[in-house]
Amino acid sequence: MAKYRVAVATNDGENVNVHFGHAAAFDVYEVDEESGKFEKVEVRVKPEHCDGTCGDGACGQRDVERSSMFSAAKNLADLDYVLCSQLGPQAVQALTRFNVRAFDIALPISEAIAKINVYRKKIAERTQRLK
Repeated sequence: MAKYRVAVATNDGENVNVHFGHAAAFDVYEVDEESGKFEKVEVRVKPEHCDGTCGDGACGQRDVERSSMFSAAKNLADLDYVLCSQLGPQAVQALTRFNVRAFDIALPISEAIAKINVYRKKIAERTQRLK
């Protein structure tokens, strides 16, 4: 049974409803790919909270590895997906450096994770056809 892990930016524990740059923490869920069942396994606190104004240089930092955006992405590097209500290109770029797929999707957490499961199955099917 394959399992994967998803970080969710939420302020109510029920909906994907927080912008990546505004999230002080992420709820982390472990998902059973076969059954689609999931459970919250931890809360991952962001090491440096971005206030959304990019005043810390996160959005235009020339030294990317010193930006709070990079630190936030590195903190999620062991996960497979990050779900936020919104995320900018710098967040996507930082997460991609750690092979974490990011999606902006404002839905209830259960629906968002179900969509990720469908996405994973489609990717697996297409990969099988290419072999």
